[in-house]
Amino acid sequence: MNNKKYDGVYYPVRKIRDLRDIIISSAELKPDHPAYMVKDRPGGTFRPITFGQLREDMDALGTKLISLGLKDKKIAVIGATSYHWLLSYFATVCGVGVIVPLDKNLPEGEIANLLERSGAEALVFDKSSRKKLDSIMENPGNVKYFISTSAVSGASKEDKEGNEIYHIKELIEDGKSLVQDGIRDYVDAYIDNEKMCSLLFTSGTTGKSKGVMLSHRNIASNVYHMSKLVQIPGDGVVLSILPVHHVYEMTCTIWTCLYQGITVGISEGLKYIQKNLVELSAVTTLGVPLIFEKMYRAIWRQAEGRGEADKLRKAIDLSRRLKLYDKPFIMKKMFKPIHKVLGGNIYMLIAGGAAIDPKVIEDFEAMGIPMIQGYGMTENAPIIAVNQDRYSKAASVGKPMPETEVEIVDKDEFGVGEIVVKGPSVMIGYYEDQEATDEVLKDGWLYTGDYGYFDEEGFLYITGRKKNVIVTKGGKNIFPEEVETVILENPYVEEVLVHGVTDDRLGNIVLTADIYPSFSLLKEDKGEMTESDTYYFFKEYMDKVNQLLPPYKHIKRINIRHEEFEKTTTGKIKRFVAGNIIEDSKGGPVSKENVKALERKIAEEKVKAMVESKDSRIKHRNMRPIVSIKQMVESSAAKFPDNVAFYEKFTHGRPYSEITYKQLLSDINGLGTALINRGMKNERIAIIGRNSYNWALSFLSVVGGVGAVVPLDKDMEPDDLEQLIKKAGAKAVFADKENMAGAKELLAKEDCPLEMVISLERRQEEAVEDTVFIGDLVKEGKEQIAHGDRQFIDADIDASKLAVILFTWGRHEAKKGVMLSNTNITDNLMSVSALAEVRADDMFFSVLPMHRPYELTCGMLLPLYRGAAVAFCKDMKHIMENLQEIKPTIFLGVPWMLEAFYKRAMEKMELKKDTLKVKGLLGANKITKVFGFDLSRQIAKDIHDEVGGRMRAFVSGGGPIDHKILSFIYGLGIVAFQGYGLPECSPIVSLTPDGFKNFKGGSAGQLIPGMDIQIEKPDEKGVGEIVLRGENVMLGYLDDPQATSEVIIDGWLHTRDLGYVDKDGFIYLKGRMKKEN
Repeated sequence: MNNKKYDGVYYPVRKIRDLRDIIISSAELKPDHPAYMVKDRPGGTFRPITFGQLREDMDALGTKLISLGLKDKKIAVIGATSYHWLLSYFATVCGVGVIVPLDKNLPEGEIANLLERSGAEALVFDKSSRKKLDSIMENPGNVKYFISTSAVSGASKEDKEGNEIYHIKELIEDGKSLVQDGIRDYVDAYIDNEKMCSLLFTSGTTGKSKGVMLSHRNIASNVYHMSKLVQIPGDGVVLSILPVHHVYEMTCTIWTCLYQGITVGISEGLKYIQKNLVELSAVTTLGVPLIFEKMYRAIWRQAEGRGEADKLRKAIDLSRRLKLYDKPFIMKKMFKPIHKVLGGNIYMLIAGGAAIDPKVIEDFEAMGIPMIQGYGMTENAPIIAVNQDRYSKAASVGKPMPETEVEIVDKDEFGVGEIVVKGPSVMIGYYEDQEATDEVLKDGWLYTGDYGYFDEEGFLYITGRKKNVIVTKGGKNIFPEEVETVILENPYVEEVLVHGVTDDRLGNIVLTADIYPSFSLLKEDKGEMTESDTYYFFKEYMDKVNQLLPPYKHIKRINIRHEEFEKTTTGKIKRFVAGNIIEDSKGGPVSKENVKALERKIAEEKVKAMVESKDSRIKHRNMRPIVSIKQMVESSAAKFPDNVAFYEKFTHGRPYSEITYKQLLSDINGLGTALINRGMKNERIAIIGRNSYNWALSFLSVVGGVGAVVPLDKDMEPDDLEQLIKKAGAKAVFADKENMAGAKELLAKEDCPLEMVISLERRQEEAVEDTVFIGDLVKEGKEQIAHGDRQFIDADIDASKLAVILFTWGRHEAKKGVMLSNTNITDNLMSVSALAEVRADDMFFSVLPMHRPYELTCGMLLPLYRGAAVAFCKDMKHIMENLQEIKPTIFLGVPWMLEAFYKRAMEKMELKKDTLKVKGLLGANKITKVFGFDLSRQIAKDIHDEVGGRMRAFVSGGGPIDHKILSFIYGLGIVAFQGYGLPECSPIVSLTPDGFKNFKGGSAGQLIPGMDIQIEKPDEKGVGEIVLRGENVMLGYLDDPQATSEVIIDGWLHTRDLGYVDKDGFIYLKGRMKKEN
C-alpha cells in the first residue's frame, strides 16, 4: 500500500461549492445508504440513519429554526457526540446562521462567557450538559431558545426559571409539517460560501480564548482537497471517537465522510472503542496519539500475557524485511489476533492533534494496519499537510494539501523555521479581535507559530512550537499565559511561570506552576511562615484556581522559588532557560541532573524546615535528607559501613547471623544487576514469604533501580495470589518454600504474566528443577559487576514514579493496590524521625509480616534510614526465646502483643507476691527520673529480662492501647509509641510523643510534620471525617482511577475514618463512616 509510485497521484473527486452542497449531493447519490450508525441507549444495538433521512431531518429542523426567528443568528451546541448534535450543526450552517460548538468539559462560568461573547441566541444541549446550565438559565442574556436533545415528557416545557425548553424531535416534526405546507425559506436559502458559518473558540480561560471564524469555503475546500489524498472504502464504516466540537473531528471525520458517502458510527465513548470497532467492523478511525499509543501498548501487553511477544517481534521484522505492506491478505493472516480485536476490517488509522511516536506508525503498518498522520490547526479548518494513504512517511506529517502553499520562513542553519500557510482554508480571522488577527494573518499568509522543515521530497516535519503552547498527549493546547493570568490575581504571587512536565506514570504532560511569592507581603499579612506553610498556602490557592479551569488545564504541581525568574530586557520571563524551569513546554527535560538537583533540594529544604522549626511536635532534629530508598541505603552504608543491618537465625538452635550495611549494599547491587540482565528492568516484581533477610534484600533491590515491588501476604489463598499477580502485572515473584509450589503453578498458566519464580530459600546441595535461587542471582550479579556492568549501580531513580504496590486487606472489599513512590515513603521516614528517636545502636525486633506498610516502613525502612539493625524473629512460637537471645532495643507490635506482655509481667509479679511493691516503686520512679535517677531496671529486672534486658521502646499500631498498660510500660522506663496510619499515607499519619508527660490517653498521637489535617462535616462534638494532605499521600489506586478520584479530591485524602483533633493537635479516632448505598 505504501508505494512511491502513488506520490502526487490524486483520487478523482467531485466539485463542491459549500457545505450544503456536500449533504445534498451525497443524499442524491446514496439516499438509502446509512450516513450514521447510532445507539439509542448504552449497550444497545446500532441502527442506521440514511443520507436521505439526514437531508429530510436537516431541512425540517432548519425550516423550524428560521420560523423561530433565528435566521442569520448564532446557535450554540454543547454535549456528547450524537446524531442530534450533528443535525443541529448541519441545519444551522446550511441555511440558518452560524454554529458555535462548545466544549462540554468547560466550567459553567466559561460556557456563560462564551455564550455572551458569541451572541448566541439559541443553545442546543444534551442531558449530560444540563447540570452546567443553571446559572445561564437564571441569567440567559442573549439566549432566547433552549433546545434539548434528550427526551422530555409531553410537549415543550418550562424550567424552574420560566425558560421554555424545546425538544429537538418536536422541532423536527414541526419543521416537516412546515415543509409539507410549502414553506421553502430554508430549502431555497442562498449560501454565501465566503461568510462565516462556524465560530470555534480556541481553548482558553474566561475572556481570553480566541474565536476562529471559518467559512463554507474554508471547510469545504479542506474536505475536497483532503479527499484527493485519502479515500475510505465506500462500503466501510468509520468510527467517530473524538469530540465533534473540535474542528479536527468535525472536518476530517464528519464532513469528509459525508462528502465521500461513507457511514459514520458514533462511538459510545472512549471506554468502548474496541467494542464498537468490533460491532461495526469499522474500516478506520481518527484519533489523537494518546489513543493509538494506548492501543499499541495493549497489543504488546496481550502478546506478553500469551507468551507471544518474541513471536510478534519476529513477525513484525519479517513483514518489514519482505515489504508485505502491499499484501494485506497475508498480513491479516500473520497478525490475525490483532486484526480480530480491532474488528477484523481495519483499512487504516489516522492520527492528528499532536505528535505521535513514528515507531507506533511503523509497527502498525508492519502488522497490516496502515497509519498516517497529518498536521493542521483550527485557523486552517484544520488540515495543512497530510500523508497520502498510499504513500507516507512515519515521522512526517505529509505534504501540503493541494492548492495550499506552505513555506518555511526565518530558517536556521538546519533549514528549520516558522511554518506559514496560504490557501482556501485559511480562516477569515479572529472574532471581534482585529489585533490578534493582524498578528497571524499577513498578506494572506497564516503564521502558524509552529517550527518545522521540509525534506528533499517535500515532506513536512514539525519540530516544535514557536512560542510556548503546551500540547497534551490528548491533543489539547494549553496557553500558559492564560493560566498565569488567573494565578496572578492573587496579590501574594509576585511572579509565576506555568509549564509542562512529563509524567511517564500518567503517560501525559502534567501542568506545573513555578511561583515566586511576594515574601514581604506574606510576612506582613500572615506572619512568619515555614517552607511547609508557604507551600500549602499556595497549594490551597491552586485548588481554588483549578475550579475555574477545565480539567485538562488543572495545575497538578507547584514549586516555590526563592529567587526571581531570569528576564529579558523588556521584563518578560525567559521561559526555556535552565535556571527558570527544568522542562520545556513539551515536557522534554533540560537535563537529568537538574531533576536530581531539584529532588535533593526539596528533601534538604524539608529537613532544614524541621530542624529550624519551633513546632513543639518536633522532638529530634538529627535527620538527614533522602530522596529515594536506594539513596537512603547507600548513605547509611557510607555512614555506618560496619554496623549490623540485619540479624537472622537461618537455622533454629544456631546463633543469629549478622549482615552489615556494607554487605547489604553489595548484595543489593548484585541482585539488582542480575535482575536487570534477566529482563526485569522497569517490570513489577512480587514478594511472598515470611520475614527474612532475603525478603528484605529482594524488596530493596527491586526498588533500588529495577522496577516496582509488590509485597504480598504469605498466607493468602492460591486464588487470591493469582488474582493479585495478574492485577499487578508482576513479571517475577520471589517466594519462600511454603509459597513456591503455588507460584510455580502460576508460572505454568498461559494467562498469567509471570515469567520467573525465584526462591527466597538458601540453596541446597542438590539442584532443584526449574528453580532459581536468590543466592545464585546475587552471585551472578556480582560477577557481572566485576566485569564492569553498572546498569543497576548507575540506574536513575525517578522519586515521583511508582515504586511499591501494597494491596489492602479489607475482608469485605475488593483488594485495592495502593501505589506509592519513593517520595511518598522517604517523606514519611523523614517526618517520623522528627517525632520518634531511633539511634544507630538500636536493634528493631521484627515479628509482624512485612507485606504490611506498618512493618515495612517502621520495622525495616526506618531502622535502615537511621543506621540501626533489624532482627528477625524465627517464628511466633519462638518469640520469647529470640527476644532473650538477641536482646533488641525496640519492639514493633500490635496492641494484643503489648497486652500479653503486660499480663505476663503481672503474673510474674503476683507469683513473687510483690505486685503492689513494684507498682509503688515504679510510680515513685516517675519522680526520681526527673532528677536523673532511673530505677526501673533495678526495680523490675525480671520483667526487663523477659524481653532481653535492653528494651527501650515499644511501638504499637493497628488499634488503641489501654492507658493503664501504657502507664505501666512507661513506668518500666520503656517508651511506648502508638500511632495512626493508612497504607495510602505510606503509612504513618500521627504518632505519640516519646515522653509520658506529653502523652494523652485515648489519642492516636500528633500529626507528623509536613501533613495537613481537616475534619470534614464535624458534628456538635467536633467529630467528622478525617481528611489528610501531604507528600506521603499515595499516587493512587492501581488501575482504578474512579476509586482514586473518590478518595483524593483536590489533593486531600478522604480517609472515611471518623475522629477529631484537640487544641494541642492530638488526633482521636471514633470509628469508620458508614458506606453509602
